[in-house]
Amino acid sequence: MDIRFNLKDLMEFKNISIGYVSAATGIAKSTISMWLNDNYKGDNGKIADKINNFIQREKERINNDLPFVEISNTKYVFEIARLCHVQGRIGVCIGEAGLGKTFSVKKYAKQYMDAILIESDSGYTEKSLLKEIHRRLALSGKGSVYDLMGEVVNKLNQSGRLLIIDEAENLPYKALEITRRIHDKTGIGVLLVGRNILLQNLTGKNYQYDQLYSRVKFPKVLSKLTVQDVVKILESIGQNSDLAETYLYFSNGNTRKLEHLISHSISVAKRNGKAAVDYAVIRKTSELLMARENEL
Repeated sequence: MDIRFNLKDLMEFKNISIGYVSAATGIAKSTISMWLNDNYKGDNGKIADKINNFIQREKERINNDLPFVEISNTKYVFEIARLCHVQGRIGVCIGEAGLGKTFSVKKYAKQYMDAILIESDSGYTEKSLLKEIHRRLALSGKGSVYDLMGEVVNKLNQSGRLLIIDEAENLPYKALEITRRIHDKTGIGVLLVGRNILLQNLTGKNYQYDQLYSRVKFPKVLSKLTVQDVVKILESIGQNSDLAETYLYFSNGNTRKLEHLISHSISVAKRNGKAAVDYAVIRKTSELLMARENEL
């Protein structure tokens, strides 16, 4: 499944025109048309890169546009976030990629405006984490680690707020320790969310970080989707819930894979003149998506 197929699939699914793609990518409509028909004589690689970036952005928007469904993992994340928020505790939610962790914490932060959501990355240090929290508190984001820490503590002290750090497995130990110290000094709740390795980062390979992990009161390991979760998702978008077990099998219980599988299956069914998605469409779409993943 190449990028041309992905673009055609996306255009059909979202009912968007070449003009929309042109405006979003800066590529002329005539160029896109020729490229889609494999007739473009220019730099096809450059066009493909721009189109691929556009596709990825639009897919994220598709996921954000899906109706909110309280599946089991979302419920667990919300419950632990609320306990941490109200009781001023530290919680940890871990699980493999694609289980809806980020989606859930974004929903929580949107619902509860006093929650501070930090989305960390692999470049974070203790200072960069402090600077980001500092800025989120409407402060300058400038100063030494000592100064940043002091101002963050003063701002958050007894505020009753919740600090959520997504992809917390990216944080080095010193940054995790800074998070603990903020909690200890201010009494605010903290929720750390990430992949399974986060647990090892919190405890240490030889359990040498007991001071850090001992503060965790609400740990939760998130599981794969259940068939009941899939039924809820399908019913929320008007799709046949009888196919829930089929979708669950081919998505391997992964929320992200399921969302892609549902959206692409609908498009494949339409492209092949079928009135509705069936088992054969889901299987074929799964094969196409897997082929694409293998290429990457």
